[in-house]
Amino acid sequence: MSDCVFCKLVKGELDSAKIWEDEEFLAVLDIFPNTKGMTVVITKDHYDSYVFDMPDDVYQRLMLATKKVSKILEKGLPVKRVAMVMEGMFSNHAHIKLYPLHGWTEKHIGTIHPGRIFFDKYEGYVTTFLGPPADLSELKKLSEEIRKTF
Repeated sequence: MSDCVFCKLVKGELDSAKIWEDEEFLAVLDIFPNTKGMTVVITKDHYDSYVFDMPDDVYQRLMLATKKVSKILEKGLPVKRVAMVMEGMFSNHAHIKLYPLHGWTEKHIGTIHPGRIFFDKYEGYVTTFLGPPADLSELKKLSEEIRKTF
């Protein structure tokens, strides 16, 4: 696609801080990072940004490439963990965002941030904050509705 930012990166029409690539995928440091080393892994071929609609074989290889890049970030920064997000909103081109978790230690396992948030609709971003406690009977009703669809 001629106006796709990620297609332009793949073609070399835009400069980037590349950290890894193979014949199918490219990993670059995000130009708008919210943490040091934030990285975007993109497909070299253009696929829609909703990665759950891409062919299974490409999706699986994208996941493996993302794992490889995560391990590169762990060693290169160094960090002990990297978070992965597949929101797909910046560009309509399949991509995965990687967030190095600077300062993460084992003590963070089981730790829950006190902030709570619930969205009735997409607000332009995702968060890992938990929401308020849900009513289990309402969750069961919702699970029944969802299960009816398959």
